[in-house]
Amino acid sequence: MPDSDEPLRRLRHDLRNILSPALLTADILASHADPSVRKQAETIATAIETATARLRQASQGVKQDGQ
Repeated sequence: MPDSDEPLRRLRHDLRNILSPALLTADILASHADPSVRKQAETIATAIETATARLRQASQGVKQDGQ
């Protein structure tokens, strides 16, 4: 990435680091005995995975525009 993309790269990195513990916790809760807890864990994991996918898409869009 060019230097002008550095702020986006840092933001992606920081957000992924912030979201990692939440995803790990959701993964742990996904094996909980209570089905309602498992369902909520799935909802949390899906939301986090969607957010990280959007970050990836935004980064790829910047790369394509900057080529």
